[in-house]
Amino acid sequence: MINWMGSKDVNQLIARGQYGKAIKVLERELAEDPTSVHVRQRLADVLERNGDKRRAVEILEGLVQEYSQEGFLTKAIAVVKKVQRIDPEQSDAEDMLDTLVRMKHKNAKVFTPPSIPSPGPAPAPESMPPAPMDDDHAALKTSTLVLSELWFDAAVDQRKDFNWSPLFQDFSKSELAALVGGLRLLVKQPGSIIFTEGEPGNSLFVLANGRARIYNRDMTGHNDQVAVLQEGEIFGIPSVLAEVPRTATVTAINECELLELEKNIFENIAETFPRIRELVEELHKSRTF
Repeated sequence: MINWMGSKDVNQLIARGQYGKAIKVLERELAEDPTSVHVRQRLADVLERNGDKRRAVEILEGLVQEYSQEGFLTKAIAVVKKVQRIDPEQSDAEDMLDTLVRMKHKNAKVFTPPSIPSPGPAPAPESMPPAPMDDDHAALKTSTLVLSELWFDAAVDQRKDFNWSPLFQDFSKSELAALVGGLRLLVKQPGSIIFTEGEPGNSLFVLANGRARIYNRDMTGHNDQVAVLQEGEIFGIPSVLAEVPRTATVTAINECELLELEKNIFENIAETFPRIRELVEELHKSRTF
């Protein structure tokens, strides 16, 4: 069956504040495709706007469970942050974090990624924001900043088994709870600049959803693409350890959900849980970004 209203129409209903009608359209879409993550997240967002926080939280909690079972720890954490934003007193937040920890270890596997032919150097963009999507090889190519050997070079259908960020590996429930509690969820639209080379920085980011491009400025002032960030990757570490200026420019390729950890919050958490600082410093040793 074809929906009588499309995404554009739903956007218009939301813009006009007609949340009840938008909910009905999204419910019809969900009935046609109950597995659609996009529709469920959209429905939860509109339900929240319409004041039905309980149902919005129920939908998001279901997504947390699914992401956890599939090994998408970073995505699950992003949804936990949405739940906590909707209901700061959410009593099940600790249970959700416990689920994340248990499922992470349950899904852990040893994997040797296959080599993927390099697409060759990307042309330097003449201006920002950068040009559209990479080709297939560039989309799968391991960036120079990859921090997990488990899945970043895996085929798309294999990544679901390895999709968690190294920032969240091997933590206890209390450590993960402290870290997740200090994260802030941000959303960047396609083409948006996440940060610019040379500007002040005081936070690191984990890419929970989407992909992003990394650029370095050459001697002539042009921006050369040096890597593509995939979901789960962490970047901006130098600024949270030493509060140094950003060492590159990062832009969103498509809509990106980012988990941000500011330096002052990081310091407070690391004072109680020193292992978190040790991990971040270890990740930084072989990285320049």
